[in-house]
Amino acid sequence: MIATKEQERKTLEKIKQMVAELGENSYLAAAFTGAFELAEQNIENDWGLTTQEYIDRAIKADDTEKRINEELAKTKTMLAAVQEAHRATTENFDATQERASKYAHEIDDLKATMNAKETEITILKAKLYDYMTAGK
Repeated sequence: MIATKEQERKTLEKIKQMVAELGENSYLAAAFTGAFELAEQNIENDWGLTTQEYIDRAIKADDTEKRINEELAKTKTMLAAVQEAHRATTENFDATQERASKYAHEIDDLKATMNAKETEITILKAKLYDYMTAGK
């Protein structure tokens, strides 16, 4: 025999009444916490969900949350390491740029000195030539 929704509702009310008679501090009242609501939803929605399924889902969700939190912690650690590496790389890059700029200025100064020396050498060569050819 298959029970009707009305029979299910009446039986649920009887069970609720029996548990209520034991008082809210009874062991059965504690065990049935949430179960009556689930039973009502099952009746109204033609579901067959059990409290064990909810417990299993909660345990699975808890395990999933723990795993996710562990992965999150690992990811945060990796992110901190990457950020530190990026900071160090940026500092090294900035220092290298600063040295390159300094060396570029030194090279420019050396080129200017070299040009001045080349000009001076050319002038000295011209004077030497004039000196060598002046008496002829």
